[in-house]
Amino acid sequence: MTMITPAPVNTTPGRVQWSEVDVDLWVAHVDGAFGGSIDSAGERHVARDPFGRDRGEFETFDQARRHIEAFLDHPAMSRHFHVPTVAAD
Repeated sequence: MTMITPAPVNTTPGRVQWSEVDVDLWVAHVDGAFGGSIDSAGERHVARDPFGRDRGEFETFDQARRHIEAFLDHPAMSRHFHVPTVAAD
């Protein structure tokens, strides 16, 4: 009988990159995939996840950004954004 041992898999998320695509509209990208957006109007910063759902309204852009990045880093999002790679020996 032959035993097959799977190689270790690294599911570390890619770095979130932000782009201002219009005045007061920022878009997150994770490994080239859409990761959500932040729409700022005055002191209002509305965060939306990659599925278009509102994730909350925040007082600062930085709070909204951290919220989206935490959402993207959640283990449940791994099938959408975490590309498995075989770990080196």
